[in-house]
This record gives sequence, structure tokens and C-alpha cells, in this order.
Amino acid sequence: MITIKDIADKSMTPEKRAMAKNDLFAFYIGRPLSYALTIPFLYTDISPNAISMISVVPAIFGFLAACLTRTKAGMIAAWLMFFLWNLLDGVDGNVARYRKQFSKLGSVYDAMAGYIASALMFYAAGIMAAHSEGPLVKSGLISAEALIICGGLIAIVDLLPRLVMHKAVTTLMDKDAVKDVMDKADYGIVKTIALNLRSCAGGAQFLLLVAILLNILDLYTVCYLLFNTAVMVLSLKSVFRGNE
Repeated sequence: MITIKDIADKSMTPEKRAMAKNDLFAFYIGRPLSYALTIPFLYTDISPNAISMISVVPAIFGFLAACLTRTKAGMIAAWLMFFLWNLLDGVDGNVARYRKQFSKLGSVYDAMAGYIASALMFYAAGIMAAHSEGPLVKSGLISAEALIICGGLIAIVDLLPRLVMHKAVTTLMDKDAVKDVMDKADYGIVKTIALNLRSCAGGAQFLLLVAILLNILDLYTVCYLLFNTAVMVLSLKSVFRGNE
């Protein structure tokens, strides 16, 4: 019988643990739950790459729910869909490492699913903010239409530095070119805080639930637009400065 401990032992190397532990919500909540969700997949023939693609489905449903709902219950349901993506995002890697079933395209499938989900989640946050009257909307500081635009912009500024970093690696054929940005194990306190706030599978997802419950989605959207834009600028500066 496969146990959660079996999966944890086989899927979490010391090196991976050192990188993953800085993302608190993902490491201490998302990852343990992903181990439990991994067990039924190990009794099937579903490949890790197929799981990566399956993980996109709840993210799409979460985005559609965010577009259609006007109630807090509906928004929580949308959030749960994104949280399910979060868990499945861990399952594909767990299955691959448990079975030692690796492929050259595995990280590509995983990254593609993650990019889709993160963009949809941040865009969904802006849409849900437009559907609820938060403090900024009530005070007339921002309109519902502007919040939808902000959600789309967050998705763009969240994805852009990731795409640039991957392009830098493939162009320069040197992962050390972006080591300062990508090596999470060596993050200091400031970078660790930024990682936790930015991660769509970590702090950003947890804070989205808090924003839904407290009806401050407009504040969440505006703050994340400012924060992700700042992170984008600093990340791009680090990449280009290190490769001049």
C-alpha cells in the first residue's frame, strides 16, 4: 500500500526541499495535500505530462466561475478550483519522481500549465474585484472596468519576467545567467518575502482567499499590480545586468 510518507521520501530530495521550503503556503499546506492526492494517480497509467495538462482544467473552470459569479460563495468556489490546480501542479512531479518516469518535455508541460493557471488566477482576481464592491470602488477611487484591466495587467507583468528568464537561458545556454533570480535556496529575507507574496501557488493564492472573505478584492488587485510590476522591473534588471 502506497503511503503519503512513501511519496514524500521519493519526491522530495534535500536539494528540492532547500528550494521549496521558502514558499511557506505551498510547502506546508499545498505540498502535503498534493501527496495525498498523488496516491490515486499512482494506481493508474496516467503519465505526469498528462497530469500537467489535466491540472489546467480546474484553472479554466475557476476563471469561468470568476467571470460568471457575483456572490461570495461563487468566488470561494472559483478559488477552490485554482487551489485544486495548485495541488495537481504538485502531483505531476510527485508521480514522475515516484515512478522515475521522466521526460525531456516534462518541465515544459509543467511550466506551460503553471503559466496558464497563474495568468488566469490574477485575471480572475480583477474580474471578481469588479463584481464586488470593495472599499476602493465604494469610495470612487477606481471603477469596475479599471479593475478588470488591472487584473489583465497583473497577468502580463507576472508572466513577462518568467518568459524573459527562460529566453535568456535558452539563448545564452547558461542557467547561471539567471541564477540570482531562480536559485530559491539562496534567497535572503527580502527575496523570500517577495517569493511568498508573489507565488500564485503560495502567498498570492492564500491572500486571494483572504481578500474574497474580507471583500477587499479591489485592494488585492491594485496592490498586486503595483507589487508584481516592481518585481518584474527588478527581475528584468537582474537578468540584463548579469549578462551585459
